[in-house]
Amino acid sequence: MPTKTFFNLPEEKQKKLLEAIYVEFSRVPFDEVSINQIVRLAGISRGSFYQYFKDKQDVLQYLLTDYRAMLEQQALASLKQTGGDLFQMFLNILDFTYVFVKKERNNAFFKNIFSDIRINDDFLRQQVKEKTLGGFAEKLMPYIDMDLLDIHREEDFGHMLDVLLSLTGETFARVFFDISNYENNRSRYAAQLKLLKRGFLK
Repeated sequence: MPTKTFFNLPEEKQKKLLEAIYVEFSRVPFDEVSINQIVRLAGISRGSFYQYFKDKQDVLQYLLTDYRAMLEQQALASLKQTGGDLFQMFLNILDFTYVFVKKERNNAFFKNIFSDIRINDDFLRQQVKEKTLGGFAEKLMPYIDMDLLDIHREEDFGHMLDVLLSLTGETFARVFFDISNYENNRSRYAAQLKLLKRGFLK
C-alpha cells in the first residue's frame, strides 16, 4: 500500500500519478509494466515514485483496493439473496466482475491483470488471507449456510476454499484473456461448481 508520503500529497498530484499508473497498467501486461513509463507520464522522478510505493506489486494491490471492496459487497449480497449458498456466491462474483470490466475504462486494465493466471491466483488467495475471506470472514461466515456443506472437520472448510479458489482463479484468467467468449466460460465454470457442490462419489 502507498506510504504516508503519498497520502500527504495534494489531491491533484495524487490523481495525476494514479492516472499515469492506470494508463501504464492498461497498456501492457503486469510483467511488462514500466516504472520509467509511469514517472514520465506523471512528470515525477523515479526516486519520488519509490517514496510513494515500494514496487509495482505494491501499486497493484492499491489499485485493486476498490475492486476488493466491491467484491466484498457482492459476496455479502449474494449470500443474503441465496440463503447462504457459497457456490452461487462464487458464480455471482464472476458475473459481477464481467459486467464491471466490460466498461471501456476498466477493460484493458483488468484484462492485463487477470489474463496473467499467476497474478490472478495470487490476488484471489490474498483475499482469503486478508479481507474478502479472511478478516472479512466475520461478516461473511454468518451468512453461509454451513448445513448445506458436508463438513466433517474444522479444516475441511479451508480445504474446500482452496479448491474453489484454484478453480475460480483459472476461470478468471480464461475469461479476461478472451472476454468475448464469456458465456461459454461461464457455462463451464457453472458446470464445474455444480460437480463440486454435488460431489463425485455416488
